[in-house]
Amino acid sequence: MNQQKTIINGNEYELVPAEVIDVDFTGKSKERLYTIKCRLLGAFGSQAISEFIEARALDANVKNIPIAGEVVILMKAPTAYNSALGTGQEYYYTNPVSIQSSVHHNGLPGLSETLDDTSPSNQTSRNNASDGVTRKSSSRFQLTTTIDPAFPERLDVYPIQPYSGDIIFEGRWGQSIRFGSTIDTRRTYPNIPYWKKGLGETGNPLVVISNGTNPKNKQFNEFILENPDEDDSSIWMTSGQEVRFTPASSFTPSIKDKSVDLFKKNNFSGNQVLIASDRIIFNARKQELIAFSKEGIGLSSEKAISIDGKQVVEIEGNKISLGINAVSPCLLGDRTLEWLSDFCDLLDKVLENVTLQTHPTGVGPSGPPINIPDFINNKVTLKTLKQRLKELPSNLVFLNENPEGPSDQDSQAAASRKESGSSKYTEGGGNQSGDARPNFDPTFVPQTPQADLSS
Repeated sequence: MNQQKTIINGNEYELVPAEVIDVDFTGKSKERLYTIKCRLLGAFGSQAISEFIEARALDANVKNIPIAGEVVILMKAPTAYNSALGTGQEYYYTNPVSIQSSVHHNGLPGLSETLDDTSPSNQTSRNNASDGVTRKSSSRFQLTTTIDPAFPERLDVYPIQPYSGDIIFEGRWGQSIRFGSTIDTRRTYPNIPYWKKGLGETGNPLVVISNGTNPKNKQFNEFILENPDEDDSSIWMTSGQEVRFTPASSFTPSIKDKSVDLFKKNNFSGNQVLIASDRIIFNARKQELIAFSKEGIGLSSEKAISIDGKQVVEIEGNKISLGINAVSPCLLGDRTLEWLSDFCDLLDKVLENVTLQTHPTGVGPSGPPINIPDFINNKVTLKTLKQRLKELPSNLVFLNENPEGPSDQDSQAAASRKESGSSKYTEGGGNQSGDARPNFDPTFVPQTPQADLSS
């Protein structure tokens, strides 16, 4: 007797079908994970066997966990305790048999049930059983046995359209991975591919990962297609193919102005990765999140674009424009303040000279102007305005005159202001306004934390 074969009614079988009765989801037995309880079917389903059998998954890495009511194929293979001194055998199960050709489930509950009355007097039932029917014809549609009651059966899960040479992995809930290609259009298919040849050639590879298709008005088991505009989430990796999608934002004046829209100019074709969903999140938990591009990086939103940097937000370029093709330059804060401070000093001297002026007359030099108090009041006002210069610089935004960082002269001037601890643009220095604003520090450079290389 071959220990790797199953004996049914004196006949040996290497592979036998069995109906899944229960699945162990607990994982309590660490040596028997993914175990199912099943009941053998007769040879080719012609005879039911009531014995319960436990079986383990045949493949340790790729598994299609069956549900109660589905049929699997069993085979015998060595146990973990097999050795040269003794041969131990146990059952292993394959993926569920595609009885209904459904990607959702292929349950046929009650297939392994036996007759309640097997006496010779129950001739009708025995005749039905000999034909593979375990119940009376009149009661076959009133089966009480169902598939796993905890399995949320759905009516909107459909298989995706296959094309020549495709390798397709499909889940039970409307998710799939397609290893496809640009097809030869000489062959007719029920559904024309969503992708086109584009800039590539026939046979170019294509990978589509789709999760949550949303077909409408489809019949049972009718083929459907992945769609980046309609699927809940999808990733398209192309090799020249054209994959059209609807941009979520139509506000793209800067993107068009700077020609960061080659995807449209190339008719959505080329080597590209398209990620589509209602929300996309990148979360670099340990180190950097970096994006590089040869032609440009375009960001567009119908509402807002927010950039937060707890330490610093830095932008560098040969030109930084706030607005499309902006032409009015920003003023450098330190130089503007210096100019204003010098102007205040000059105006103060002018007012001082006015109060001291005299004019020659026929009777000798005149006395000081009679409106000296007005000039003195203006000097006081000017002094107050000069003291308020410290309120003008931003503690948030800093500028360089040119790209590639500040000049040595600007760096030294900023360092000098920082070392003095006060603003040179006000008399007495420091923050004299009484508010809580700190003295502005254009030399502040945040400390960058060391990268964690342990990950």
